[in-house]
Amino acid sequence: MTLATVQHQLSTPEGFAKAVDGKRTVSSLGWTSLGLGAAAFAFNLFSTGQAVDWAWEYIPQLLFRPDLFEYSSGRSEVWSYVYSFAPLILVPLGIILLIVHFATRKNAGANLFTDFQSRGWVGKQRYTGLQVKNGNQTVDTVLISHPSIPDESFDAIALQFQTYVTSLDKKALKAFTTSATKAGVLTGIPAAVIAPGIPAEVVIAPTQGKSEFAVVVPPAPGTTGKFKVLPIKS
Repeated sequence: MTLATVQHQLSTPEGFAKAVDGKRTVSSLGWTSLGLGAAAFAFNLFSTGQAVDWAWEYIPQLLFRPDLFEYSSGRSEVWSYVYSFAPLILVPLGIILLIVHFATRKNAGANLFTDFQSRGWVGKQRYTGLQVKNGNQTVDTVLISHPSIPDESFDAIALQFQTYVTSLDKKALKAFTTSATKAGVLTGIPAAVIAPGIPAEVVIAPTQGKSEFAVVVPPAPGTTGKFKVLPIKS
Protein backbone atom coordinates (compact mmCIF):
# COMPACT_ATOMS: atom_id res chain seq x y z
CA MET A 1 0.00 0.00 0.00
CA THR A 2 1.42 3.37 -1.04
CA LEU A 3 1.16 6.67 0.78
CA ALA A 4 -1.03 8.07 -1.99
CA THR A 5 -3.42 5.11 -1.62
CA VAL A 6 -3.67 5.63 2.13
CA GLN A 7 -4.24 9.37 1.79
CA HIS A 8 -6.99 8.77 -0.76
CA GLN A 9 -8.67 6.26 1.55
CA LEU A 10 -8.59 8.72 4.44
CA SER A 11 -10.02 11.58 2.39
CA THR A 12 -13.65 10.76 3.25
CA PRO A 13 -15.33 10.22 6.63
CA GLU A 14 -16.37 6.70 5.64
CA GLY A 15 -12.90 5.72 4.45
CA PHE A 16 -11.30 7.26 7.52
CA ALA A 17 -13.64 5.37 9.88
CA LYS A 18 -12.85 2.06 8.14
CA ALA A 19 -9.10 2.55 7.98
CA VAL A 20 -8.14 4.26 11.21
CA ASP A 21 -8.17 2.22 14.38
CA GLY A 22 -9.19 4.90 16.86
CA LYS A 23 -8.52 4.64 20.58
CA ARG A 24 -11.49 3.15 22.42
CA THR A 25 -10.66 3.86 26.03
CA VAL A 26 -14.26 4.05 27.23
CA SER A 27 -15.33 0.83 25.51
CA SER A 28 -12.20 -0.96 26.74
CA LEU A 29 -12.94 0.10 30.29
CA GLY A 30 -16.56 -0.95 29.84
CA TRP A 31 -15.74 -4.45 28.63
CA THR A 32 -13.05 -4.84 31.28
CA SER A 33 -15.49 -3.77 34.00
CA LEU A 34 -18.10 -6.22 32.71
CA GLY A 35 -15.56 -9.04 32.55
CA LEU A 36 -14.29 -8.46 36.07
CA GLY A 37 -17.84 -8.10 37.35
CA ALA A 38 -18.88 -11.38 35.71
CA ALA A 39 -15.84 -13.15 37.19
CA ALA A 40 -16.65 -11.77 40.64
CA PHE A 41 -20.28 -12.86 40.24
CA ALA A 42 -19.16 -16.39 39.32
CA PHE A 43 -16.92 -16.43 42.39
CA ASN A 44 -19.84 -15.27 44.55
CA LEU A 45 -22.12 -17.92 43.10
CA PHE A 46 -19.56 -20.68 43.62
CA SER A 47 -18.80 -19.65 47.20
CA THR A 48 -22.47 -19.31 48.08
CA GLY A 49 -23.27 -22.66 46.49
CA GLN A 50 -20.53 -24.37 48.46
CA ALA A 51 -21.71 -22.75 51.70
CA VAL A 52 -25.27 -24.11 51.33
CA ASP A 53 -24.27 -27.42 49.73
CA TRP A 54 -25.79 -26.25 46.44
CA ALA A 55 -29.29 -25.95 47.80
CA TRP A 56 -30.46 -23.65 45.01
CA GLU A 57 -33.49 -22.34 46.89
CA TYR A 58 -31.16 -20.56 49.34
CA ILE A 59 -28.58 -19.21 46.91
CA PRO A 60 -30.51 -16.08 45.72
CA GLN A 61 -31.04 -15.03 49.34
CA LEU A 62 -27.39 -15.44 50.30
CA LEU A 63 -25.58 -14.06 47.27
CA PHE A 64 -23.21 -11.14 47.95
CA ARG A 65 -22.86 -11.98 51.64
CA PRO A 66 -19.31 -11.14 52.83
CA ASP A 67 -19.58 -13.54 55.79
CA LEU A 68 -19.77 -16.52 53.42
CA PHE A 69 -16.17 -16.03 52.29
CA GLU A 70 -13.49 -17.88 54.20
CA TYR A 71 -9.77 -17.56 53.58
CA SER A 72 -7.12 -19.95 54.72
CA SER A 73 -4.27 -17.68 53.65
CA GLY A 74 -4.94 -15.06 56.31
CA ARG A 75 -6.07 -12.36 53.90
CA SER A 76 -7.82 -9.34 55.33
CA GLU A 77 -11.55 -9.37 55.90
CA VAL A 78 -11.70 -6.41 53.55
CA TRP A 79 -11.33 -8.82 50.63
CA SER A 80 -14.63 -10.44 51.63
CA TYR A 81 -16.38 -7.15 50.93
CA VAL A 82 -14.42 -6.60 47.73
CA TYR A 83 -15.42 -9.97 46.30
CA SER A 84 -19.00 -9.62 47.55
CA PHE A 85 -19.83 -6.18 46.21
CA ALA A 86 -17.59 -6.05 43.12
CA PRO A 87 -20.32 -7.48 40.81
CA LEU A 88 -22.86 -4.95 42.09
CA ILE A 89 -20.49 -2.11 41.16
CA LEU A 90 -18.55 -3.36 38.15
CA VAL A 91 -21.41 -4.78 36.08
CA PRO A 92 -23.58 -1.59 36.16
CA LEU A 93 -20.44 0.53 35.63
CA GLY A 94 -19.52 -1.55 32.59
CA ILE A 95 -23.02 -1.22 31.13
CA ILE A 96 -22.99 2.57 31.67
CA LEU A 97 -19.57 2.95 30.01
CA LEU A 98 -20.64 0.90 27.00
CA ILE A 99 -23.83 2.94 26.66
CA VAL A 100 -21.73 6.12 26.71
CA HIS A 101 -19.36 4.62 24.13
CA PHE A 102 -22.07 3.58 21.68
CA ALA A 103 -23.95 6.86 22.15
CA THR A 104 -20.93 9.06 21.47
CA ARG A 105 -18.72 7.08 19.07
CA LYS A 106 -20.29 8.57 15.94
CA ASN A 107 -19.63 12.14 17.08
CA ALA A 108 -16.18 11.19 18.36
CA GLY A 109 -15.30 9.69 14.97
CA ALA A 110 -16.60 12.75 13.13
CA ASN A 111 -14.60 15.09 15.37
CA LEU A 112 -11.45 13.03 14.88
CA PHE A 113 -11.86 13.15 11.09
CA THR A 114 -12.36 16.92 11.24
CA ASP A 115 -9.22 17.34 13.35
CA PHE A 116 -7.27 15.10 10.96
CA GLN A 117 -8.35 17.14 7.95
CA SER A 118 -7.51 20.45 9.59
CA ARG A 119 -4.11 19.67 11.11
CA GLY A 120 -3.27 15.96 10.89
CA TRP A 121 -1.19 13.90 8.48
CA VAL A 122 -0.17 10.40 7.47
CA GLY A 123 3.46 9.55 8.16
CA LYS A 124 5.85 6.66 7.67
CA GLN A 125 6.98 4.69 10.72
CA ARG A 126 10.64 3.89 11.30
CA TYR A 127 11.86 1.90 14.30
CA THR A 128 14.08 3.78 16.72
CA GLY A 129 15.56 0.87 18.67
CA LEU A 130 14.23 2.50 21.84
CA GLN A 131 11.90 0.40 23.99
CA VAL A 132 9.79 1.82 26.82
CA LYS A 133 7.58 0.35 29.53
CA ASN A 134 3.82 0.65 29.11
CA GLY A 135 2.39 -0.85 32.28
CA ASN A 136 3.67 -4.42 32.44
CA GLN A 137 4.60 -4.48 28.77
CA THR A 138 7.65 -3.28 26.88
CA VAL A 139 6.83 -1.57 23.59
CA ASP A 140 8.93 -0.51 20.63
CA THR A 141 8.92 3.12 19.56
CA VAL A 142 9.00 4.63 16.10
CA LEU A 143 9.72 7.94 14.47
CA ILE A 144 6.84 9.13 12.29
CA SER A 145 7.55 11.35 9.32
CA HIS A 146 5.90 14.58 8.22
CA PRO A 147 4.88 15.44 4.62
CA SER A 148 7.29 18.38 4.64
CA ILE A 149 10.33 16.09 5.07
CA PRO A 150 11.60 14.11 2.04
CA ASP A 151 11.77 10.34 2.51
CA GLU A 152 15.55 10.26 2.09
CA SER A 153 16.02 12.89 4.80
CA PHE A 154 13.61 11.13 7.15
CA ASP A 155 15.32 7.75 6.67
CA ALA A 156 18.65 9.39 7.47
CA ILE A 157 17.17 10.94 10.63
CA ALA A 158 15.78 7.56 11.73
CA LEU A 159 19.11 5.83 11.09
CA GLN A 160 20.97 8.49 13.06
CA PHE A 161 18.54 8.07 15.97
CA GLN A 162 18.93 4.28 15.91
CA THR A 163 22.71 4.64 15.90
CA TYR A 164 22.54 6.95 18.88
CA VAL A 165 20.32 4.56 20.86
CA THR A 166 22.55 1.55 20.17
CA SER A 167 25.65 3.52 21.20
CA LEU A 168 24.34 4.11 24.73
CA ASP A 169 25.64 1.97 27.56
CA LYS A 170 23.20 0.31 29.94
CA LYS A 171 23.11 3.19 32.43
CA ALA A 172 22.76 5.90 29.78
CA LEU A 173 20.06 3.94 27.94
CA LYS A 174 18.05 3.58 31.14
CA ALA A 175 18.28 7.31 31.79
CA PHE A 176 17.29 8.12 28.19
CA THR A 177 14.34 5.71 28.36
CA THR A 178 13.16 7.22 31.64
CA SER A 179 13.44 10.71 30.17
CA ALA A 180 11.46 9.72 27.09
CA THR A 181 8.71 8.14 29.17
CA LYS A 182 8.41 11.19 31.42
CA ALA A 183 8.26 13.44 28.36
CA GLY A 184 5.18 11.56 27.12
CA VAL A 185 6.48 9.24 24.42
CA LEU A 186 3.66 6.75 25.17
CA THR A 187 1.08 9.16 23.76
CA GLY A 188 3.33 10.72 21.13
CA ILE A 189 5.55 13.80 21.27
CA PRO A 190 7.81 15.75 18.91
CA ALA A 191 11.05 13.75 18.76
CA ALA A 192 12.98 16.99 19.27
CA VAL A 193 11.77 17.04 22.88
CA ILE A 194 14.12 14.16 23.72
CA ALA A 195 16.54 14.47 20.79
CA PRO A 196 17.33 18.12 20.01
CA GLY A 197 18.30 18.60 16.40
CA ILE A 198 15.55 16.44 14.92
CA PRO A 199 13.02 18.52 12.96
CA ALA A 200 10.09 19.59 15.15
CA GLU A 201 7.59 17.96 12.77
CA VAL A 202 8.90 14.42 13.38
CA VAL A 203 6.95 12.55 16.07
CA ILE A 204 8.09 9.69 18.30
CA ALA A 205 5.48 7.28 19.67
CA PRO A 206 4.89 3.57 20.29
CA THR A 207 4.66 1.40 17.18
CA GLN A 208 1.22 1.76 15.60
CA GLY A 209 -0.10 -1.51 14.18
CA LYS A 210 1.49 -3.47 11.35
CA SER A 211 1.14 -0.90 8.59
CA GLU A 212 4.12 1.15 7.41
CA PHE A 213 2.01 4.25 7.98
CA ALA A 214 0.33 5.92 10.96
CA VAL A 215 -2.01 8.85 11.49
CA VAL A 216 -0.84 11.81 13.54
CA VAL A 217 -3.18 14.51 14.85
CA PRO A 218 -1.34 17.14 16.91
CA PRO A 219 -3.15 19.21 19.53
CA ALA A 220 -4.88 22.35 18.34
CA PRO A 221 -2.62 25.43 18.29
CA GLY A 222 -2.61 27.27 21.58
CA THR A 223 -3.93 24.30 23.57
CA THR A 224 -2.22 21.90 25.98
CA GLY A 225 -3.80 18.78 24.50
CA LYS A 226 -1.92 15.63 23.59
CA PHE A 227 -0.95 14.16 20.25
CA LYS A 228 -3.23 11.49 18.83
CA VAL A 229 -1.15 8.83 17.10
CA LEU A 230 -3.31 6.13 15.56
CA PRO A 231 -2.70 2.89 13.63
CA ILE A 232 -4.00 2.29 10.14
CA LYS A 233 -5.65 -1.07 9.56
CA SER A 234 -3.62 -3.10 7.11
